[in-house]
Amino acid sequence: MRILKYLSSLAVILVFTVTNSFAAVDQTFVERILTENREFVDFIDLSVTNFAPDKKNDLFTIYQKHFNAEVAFLQGDYKRAFDNVYDSQKDMVVLYEFILTEYYLEDSKNILDGFAPDIIRTKNTAAKQYLTLGYRDRTLSRTFYIAGEASHPKLRSYKIFKYLEAINMARRAKRYAFISLYTGQDAKGKLKIYNQMFKSENEKGGLFFKRFVDKNEKDYILEMNKTYEEHEKELAQQPVSVEGDAKAADGKSAESVSTAAFEKKMERSVRFRREQRVAQYILNEEFDKAETIIRSYVENYNFKLILATLVTLSSGETHTAEGETPPASKKDYTKFIQHHNDNYNIMNGKSVLDSVTGDVKVIDSVKKDEKKIVDEGKIEGNNTKAADSEVDKKLEDAVKDNKEPVK
Repeated sequence: MRILKYLSSLAVILVFTVTNSFAAVDQTFVERILTENREFVDFIDLSVTNFAPDKKNDLFTIYQKHFNAEVAFLQGDYKRAFDNVYDSQKDMVVLYEFILTEYYLEDSKNILDGFAPDIIRTKNTAAKQYLTLGYRDRTLSRTFYIAGEASHPKLRSYKIFKYLEAINMARRAKRYAFISLYTGQDAKGKLKIYNQMFKSENEKGGLFFKRFVDKNEKDYILEMNKTYEEHEKELAQQPVSVEGDAKAADGKSAESVSTAAFEKKMERSVRFRREQRVAQYILNEEFDKAETIIRSYVENYNFKLILATLVTLSSGETHTAEGETPPASKKDYTKFIQHHNDNYNIMNGKSVLDSVTGDVKVIDSVKKDEKKIVDEGKIEGNNTKAADSEVDKKLEDAVKDNKEPVK
């Protein structure tokens, strides 16, 4: 008996253990796909915001279903959470495919094809190589699209993942196109681009190369040949900053203020020498050497260099010298800035997803049965009639069988 009781209790424990383990697996699995699905929603939000704000309602529908999946997960209804995620991915596949085909595949091809004639004409080997890499990534983007489109319709997350990779490849193709545009510029063009980049940095509070910005060639060389002592004398003649007095007023000792001033002086002397080296490299058209120093002072160097390229070319194209192509046939480089921002995951406006998150609602899965309100008197009367009809039927059956009626 004891053995039987032990075995029965052991069986009960095993049943509860297996049940709880399956519940844990379901919870872990649904939690993972919820995280993955939210990443899919956030990713497509950037593309919709930058290129297709008219798809706001489609994105709202997708997020509404994902939101209810998260609510169901918090309620412990993992099956309903999974169903909502799977349903949201059905709409997401359509939106991803539309954005990919209508914008990224089409625009990347147009940008590469538009830059190709000028790049080939420059006979710049590096620029041609970047253009080749752009075409390669655009082909890879289309390959990922075909792989996702050819997959089974029920493999929705796989389709989305392939479309996501295709979008990333198309973005990289456009980045290579913009790099080839900069690389294909001549020395004078690159000098203007660097001037524009440093000018933008100075407007944001940057100090590096500020004394060389917007200088003509003569003043540029004079500034480059100045000694640090001459530069310090010029700074001494400028209005004195009250930064040191403010620090002393904050309660800092005179020693700490002097130390900070000494450190700033050292930083200024180091920056002065590096500015001279960069100015010399740019004047000698050694832009690769200048880039190594500039990167330590300019954050997001690649992004800002390409942005300066587009700004410089767009402003330069407004002037037509004798013998140049008329402005009507020239490119509008300002329209490429939105593509450039998108390549670096920067939104051109307010997030579409953020504008719709406040409109989502919780949709309960429990549907109440519709109840008909009937008068109690009618219900009782109907029951009485039904009972009388049953008695009459029994009497008729009894007469047929020659039996005494049952009262």
